[in-house]
Amino acid sequence: MSLKLEGTLEIILSNPHMLQLKNLGLREGRELFKVYGAIFHIIHGNPFNLEVLVDSWPDYQTVVTRPKKQEMVDKLDRYTNTYYIFTKDLQKCQQFLESTEVIDWKQVIQIQGCQESLDKRLRKIAASKFLQVEHLSNVLFVKEEILQLGTTEGKLVTTVPDTKVFESRNLELTFARLNASHAKLVNDHWELGLNEKSLNYVIRCIQNLPTFCLLDSEGNPISWVVMDQTGELRMACTLPQYRAKGIGHYLKVNTLQYLFKENIPFFLHIAEKKKYLFRGLIQSGFHSYPHGWNQWTLTPKMKSQY
Repeated sequence: MSLKLEGTLEIILSNPHMLQLKNLGLREGRELFKVYGAIFHIIHGNPFNLEVLVDSWPDYQTVVTRPKKQEMVDKLDRYTNTYYIFTKDLQKCQQFLESTEVIDWKQVIQIQGCQESLDKRLRKIAASKFLQVEHLSNVLFVKEEILQLGTTEGKLVTTVPDTKVFESRNLELTFARLNASHAKLVNDHWELGLNEKSLNYVIRCIQNLPTFCLLDSEGNPISWVVMDQTGELRMACTLPQYRAKGIGHYLKVNTLQYLFKENIPFFLHIAEKKKYLFRGLIQSGFHSYPHGWNQWTLTPKMKSQY
């Protein structure tokens, strides 16, 4: 089935028979990862209740994924009110985005994508709609092998077998998944979190998506990573007193083995200031793309009364 529209974006319902990943095909490489990962999770249970807008299908020019309107009830919750964008035509994409039918510009929102070229277009829209813009640009890391992962439909597997994976320096750690009781710990160590709305978002990720951690002998997480609704591995942290012991490497190895085994696509980003982390990822087969991960936070300005 094909869909062709003129001058607008329309919703494709979360129907696996229409939303086949082969129609995206990662033809554009790493620039498509945010949208690709979001659609993967829509097909596999859609735990964040997302929908997809396109100008045509399967021969698309612009794809936007966003939460359904009933999800975006809190106008200040930028973690929920997040849009993922990929386009092959920046000018037409700007026209689409200016429409209030595509994005609710009266909310605090985030727009994420792997195209830094969107920045100029978004700033033009922001100026016309009296929005403040905060732009983060970081290094994207991907593995070529994920392009070959299968796209089998069905509910996403989120269980992690409890297995002793690390015994060294009087430590005995267990590879497991996080649970909601760990959310505050994760949020307190997440630079882009540290607030109540981000805590609610972390809880939702933990409850619905794959998460990975190493537990100490008392069952407390000392190192962890969380997957978000686009397949990105985020919020990663090893507690300071456990660093430089090989623990983070053990977690990374077991996490990647699990994701490949379950055919789950993934990617991650690292801030430029954390270049000390780059070498380990590159040695593990990741490719780096400076400015390949972008996030825009747009906030309505208070209009003057005069």
